[in-house]
Amino acid sequence: MGTRILLWLLTAVIVLAAYFLVTRVKFARKVLTYGVFAFFVLMSLLPILWLLYSSFKPLSEILMNQLALPHHWTLQNYAGAWKLGRLGIYFINSIIYTTVTTVAVVVFGLMASYAFAKIPNKWTPFLHSSFIIGILITLQAVLIPLFFMEKSFMLTNTRLGVILPYIGISLPLSIYLGTEFIKAIPDSIIESAKIDGAGPLRIFFSIILPMSAPVAITIAIMTTLSIWNEFMFIFILTTDTVVKSLPIGIYSFSGPQTTEFGMQYAALMIGLLPMMIFYFIFHKRITEGVAAGSVKG
Repeated sequence: MGTRILLWLLTAVIVLAAYFLVTRVKFARKVLTYGVFAFFVLMSLLPILWLLYSSFKPLSEILMNQLALPHHWTLQNYAGAWKLGRLGIYFINSIIYTTVTTVAVVVFGLMASYAFAKIPNKWTPFLHSSFIIGILITLQAVLIPLFFMEKSFMLTNTRLGVILPYIGISLPLSIYLGTEFIKAIPDSIIESAKIDGAGPLRIFFSIILPMSAPVAITIAIMTTLSIWNEFMFIFILTTDTVVKSLPIGIYSFSGPQTTEFGMQYAALMIGLLPMMIFYFIFHKRITEGVAAGSVKG
């Protein structure tokens, strides 16, 4: 009898010990997982925080200690960067290029996607493949031919000469995502609209575009981020100050103003701040759009 009780007690101890060990392992795993996430978040945020407070430091304090917090906060770096780097006109141009390109890519890309997905003909596979192959072509491969083409059509140093290539390089991925998404829209909805007398444009703007909101948000996010930060095309295709964009203005501080570290940091913050505001305002829509637009249907 005593032996049986002892075995039961030993079994109970082993079970409790195993349960305790398993729960501790899970707890340790959670701690390790969240610790790794926290480390990478910290590594991402620290450079931004350092750039932010350094942009308010006088040059003398930056030269003395680049990591220390500013003793005397100043806005002179921003005023100097805005004036010396001509960031005002560059900022306006970036807004124009980003807004016009994003709207055009979303509308034209989804229009083409609707045609490829729901209005097929014998040319559809060829035309669709012609667009999609643009995803595989590197930007460096088309820069020189594009420059000579724009020069032939007298589009160099014009805003139109910047916007058209931006739309062209953004459309392939837009059409790919849009086509895969619109394929999942039931044909019965479109057929019902046709029976009611709706034409292709009416169907697109009244049915396809609203139903494609998730992928449209994804396309808009990707286009906005890529065009706002684009440097190579604008650097090659423009020489006139009035048509350059913000990345060119920031790049100008790597030349004669190399030692003006405070102005460099301020210029970088001016370029970074709109995208940070964009994220904080639309972060829920960004998350929903990427999640919904990344899967078919």
